[in-house]
Amino acid sequence: MKGADFVRRDSLVSMIVPVYNKRDYLETCVNSLRAQTYTNLEIILVDDGSADGSGELCDAYAREDSRIRVIHQPNCGASSARNTGLDAAGGDYLCFVDADDRVLDTMVSEMTAVLEGEGCDLCVGGIMVLDEKDEFNSHCLTHPEPLFFQFPTPREKHQFLCQRILYSQFGWSACTQLFRRDTIERNHLRFETGQKIYEDMDFFFRYVACCRNFRFIPKTFYIYRQHGDSAIHTAAKQERIHWMLCLARLWERTLEGQSAFPPSYICAGVICVVCGLLNDIPRIEADQRQIVQAFDAFRASENGEWLLGQARLAVRNRDKIIRVCGWGLGLRVYGFYKSILSGNMAAFNWVNQLRKWNEILFEWKELCLPDKNMSP
Repeated sequence: MKGADFVRRDSLVSMIVPVYNKRDYLETCVNSLRAQTYTNLEIILVDDGSADGSGELCDAYAREDSRIRVIHQPNCGASSARNTGLDAAGGDYLCFVDADDRVLDTMVSEMTAVLEGEGCDLCVGGIMVLDEKDEFNSHCLTHPEPLFFQFPTPREKHQFLCQRILYSQFGWSACTQLFRRDTIERNHLRFETGQKIYEDMDFFFRYVACCRNFRFIPKTFYIYRQHGDSAIHTAAKQERIHWMLCLARLWERTLEGQSAFPPSYICAGVICVVCGLLNDIPRIEADQRQIVQAFDAFRASENGEWLLGQARLAVRNRDKIIRVCGWGLGLRVYGFYKSILSGNMAAFNWVNQLRKWNEILFEWKELCLPDKNMSP
């Protein structure tokens, strides 16, 4: 039987929650998991060496609900705690929830219905970003319609990985998805404990590369609490560049030559453009200064020599970059590498100027050409 209304209620779903000093938020999080309309759950709380009583609170929840399991470990970081949860999980499907966030009560039921009813390898939902300091800055990351993608050839998968996943069209959080555990285990997927930031993007990217298809549900199931002190928001520009290049080098060492993955110089170029503050067209002088600073930081990075090597590969393969990344993103990646090699921003500025002309041409076409549906 097929269809989103069909759910095998005997499928076990593991919900993995890394917990570190989140006592003030833990009750809201755990209650949202216990309230799921899909009840065949195991809720794995991994206390990562908390010092604020969070671990004891986890134990109290486990005494109240037999579906809750608690694992205590010394503080090793969120990636290690998630991996501990993965090692202990027994579910057919699994998801990750951060201890200061919460989820809607139908999330597991609706996502499981997609994986079970449609045979999908991955289901992704929308996310609400709740800004604690400025409620007007809160927003939803979603799409207006359901989306379904298949990857019958390596080229189509490469395009999807670069143009959709690394380009952050679905965000990079690992907490908005329902994964198949057999896919994770078959491909030996774990979170990279050496990454301070971008570890969610890494896991999401490597999992999708193992998928045959991908389903997006246009519903906001996950409420993400944005703190000003989170690692991704407090990391300085130089530090973010360091970690994105460390991730790109990790992909080169571990993924290069595997048909599911694009060449490392393309992946590195995309995340440098998207994460390195180079994605938007500079419209004011302050934007231009920020981009100059980003380029200086790339060249000064301890991975700068490695990046030069990637740039030499990239400029010899411009057409391949554009085939994989598409015209707009591909030109930005190519322009980025040309500017890294030359030491000046002329190539990147030329690409941005080309983008501006293209925008103007598109707006002119929309304004001046008659609507085909209008009567003459």
